[in-house]
Amino acid sequence: MAITRNGYVPKTLTIVTGDSVVFANQDTVAHQIVLKPTTGFTCPSGLVIQPGQSSTCTFATITKYAVSDPNRRTSAFKGTITVNVGPPGSALSLAAAPKVAVYGGRVTLSGKLAAGLANQKIDIFAQECGAAAMTKLTTVTTTADGSYTFVVQPRRNTTYQSKFKALSSAQMLAKIRPKLTLRKLAPRKFRVTVLAAESNAGKFVLFQRYSSVKRRWITVRSVVLRAGSTLTTPISPTSVSTATFRARIKARLRVRAYLTQAQAGGCYAASASATIRS
Repeated sequence: MAITRNGYVPKTLTIVTGDSVVFANQDTVAHQIVLKPTTGFTCPSGLVIQPGQSSTCTFATITKYAVSDPNRRTSAFKGTITVNVGPPGSALSLAAAPKVAVYGGRVTLSGKLAAGLANQKIDIFAQECGAAAMTKLTTVTTTADGSYTFVVQPRRNTTYQSKFKALSSAQMLAKIRPKLTLRKLAPRKFRVTVLAAESNAGKFVLFQRYSSVKRRWITVRSVVLRAGSTLTTPISPTSVSTATFRARIKARLRVRAYLTQAQAGGCYAASASATIRS
């Protein structure tokens, strides 16, 4: 929006949340911009603009702003900026860390209102893999700078989204790896255990050794998982799938168990156990 000696050009603007407006002073005297309401935007350079200078304001709230210059009483120095809802994430952010977690682990959801408003109620929604729609998970309150956090413990791959009034964040997918544990029971005898929210019985796990020459994992054999018990930790209920097997392999090699993406299925990410010695 240009500030000329004859007024604002243009006098009206329509933008969406997350957009910025540049107020450029093309006059030979200083001008002051007043926006009403006085919240829902940020202007790092301030709104007293010297000749030939400019100031940029970013808008995060859906509303209509009156633009005026307190030192100019004519209608030429009265304008409006209408802020409509923008695309998801433009005024309300959401992130997940880590983006891929092991079953039973926790994921921190965090975000911020671009307007930097404190004590605002943010609704967090979740859609677990296999669910038909998102459901409300909780409501959190923003801190002094408009930030918010919430810790979740997903059972399966889960998509999250936060909402504030008419604003929505972008959707964020947190992936979950089944928890694989490989133990050596005796020379050439091993047991693999898989924890997840659903049984992995009947699926295959690869027993692999690491080749320092080829610098990659080599499959020694595959084993079929059988149904085990049901646990109440780390998430209740947790399904246990297990297999005890033998493998012809030299001692002291680095080995692991690996569940491929094809075997993990659509609701989980591929997963590997910690490395042990054969």
